[in-house]
Parts: sequence; C-alpha cells; structure tokens
Amino acid sequence: MANPELSAKKIDLNLNLAEHYGLGREAFERDLLPFACSANIATGAHTGDVFQSNLALKECLKYPDLSVGALISYPDLVGFGLRKVQLSRDELRATILAQLGALAALAKQYNYELSHVRVHGYLYYQMLSNYSVAETICKTIQDFSQWLVLVAPYSKVTREVISWVNLRVSYEARVDTRYDENGNPIEYDYEKDSNTDINVIADRAKKLIYESKVVSEDEAESRVLFETIHLPSTPKNSLEIAKLLHGLVPNLASLKEFDYSVYLPELL
Repeated sequence: MANPELSAKKIDLNLNLAEHYGLGREAFERDLLPFACSANIATGAHTGDVFQSNLALKECLKYPDLSVGALISYPDLVGFGLRKVQLSRDELRATILAQLGALAALAKQYNYELSHVRVHGYLYYQMLSNYSVAETICKTIQDFSQWLVLVAPYSKVTREVISWVNLRVSYEARVDTRYDENGNPIEYDYEKDSNTDINVIADRAKKLIYESKVVSEDEAESRVLFETIHLPSTPKNSLEIAKLLHGLVPNLASLKEFDYSVYLPELL
C-alpha cells in the first residue's frame, strides 16, 4: 500500500543533454526536455563537445524553472564513459575540475549558475563501493563550489563519504535499470535494459514513487532513499517512460527547489 507521506514528497526528474554529435539526437533530447525538472549537460568527456553543450544550454532557456547542472564522467570518448578507466586521485580531480570549469564558463553567458553535478557511466557505479573514488568526486565538487548538489545513487559508501565532506546531495533512483538484492543499481546492459517493456517500467515506477522501493530480479524488495529519478534517453521507449513518470509523480520539483538541510533518516 502506498505511503501518503512518501507519495506527497517532492520528486525531481533529471535528464541528460548534449550526449551526441548531432545526428538527430539533439531533436530527440528536445522531445524529452519538457518532461524534465533538471537537466544534466554533458561536458564532452564521454561524448559531445562544447558546441553541443552550448546548444543544450540555449534550449534550457525555454524552461525557466529548470535546474541546470553538469554531467561528468571519466574521459572516455571511445567507450561512452562506460569502460573501466582507472585514474589517480590527482588525475580524477583534474578532469572533474576541467569539465566543471568549461561548462560553468559556457553557462555564464546565459546567466546560469550550475546547480548540480550528476555522475555518469563507470564513474557512477564505481562510487557506489569505492571510498577513494567517491571521496575524490565529493571533495572536488565541494572545492569547485560549496553550493553544488551531487546527483548520485545511494549506497553505504556514498552516504558515509558525503557526511565526511558535508556535501549537498540528491540521491537518484532509476526505473530503466535493474537492482540487486541490496537495493544497488546493476550496471546498465544496453541489450537487455534498453528493451524493457513499458508495463515493466510502469510497475517499477509505481513501486518506487509510492513505496520508495525497488525490486530485484529474484523478487527481493529494498527500500531506497531518493529525491530524483533519472529520465533515460537510451531505451527505445524513452518518450513513453518520460510521459509515464511525469504523470505519476504527484509533486514535481526541480533540484534547486529542495531544502538540502532536511533528510528522511527513517529511510536510511
């Protein structure tokens, strides 16, 4: 049964932009953007370039309530940020600062201050369990701007590191990927996850939004802490998923609208 307190809480819908070099993807992202509350603009490390980032920022101007942030990753254009890259702490810090700095400079011409940073690809999954990587990401973001919000999946590691660094965070949940029995997202499988039936997605979305739960492949239910849900652009039915989530969430809000001093400790 749905918990009325959970169903009434604010939930953000975040979308990746500029993950392309043209070829029709720009138009597809424009179709999804009206359903998003927050936009994560690729910084050119795993795909795209400064020209696509600039176009995405201009498109965001059409939606005044939208939160605009950066989508950071390992520098991996060949592997779309999904390959198992290993960098030293200094190297990871340098690439994150370079990505944030470049996008912040572009955003400034449109009077945007970056509100958040979402982590992409292998870096996204690595920070679930790797204290060193998670700490480097969090400290680098904090050093760049104390006002930035990290968008990342919840885990014991992310929770502990964020508490050390005292970084603002919006934990992310997803309906386009599978979860394990511990409530952790499983690395995205393009062949399997990009073809998930919309009815399966709908069941996942209702369970997540109204009960704050995810279900593993062996039917184990786990409570998850989240404030934002990712709008995927990879699945063939991405537009259907965006419309579904936008219609199901009872209280939509962008990331910049949250009070980051208030959390729900009973969910931890």
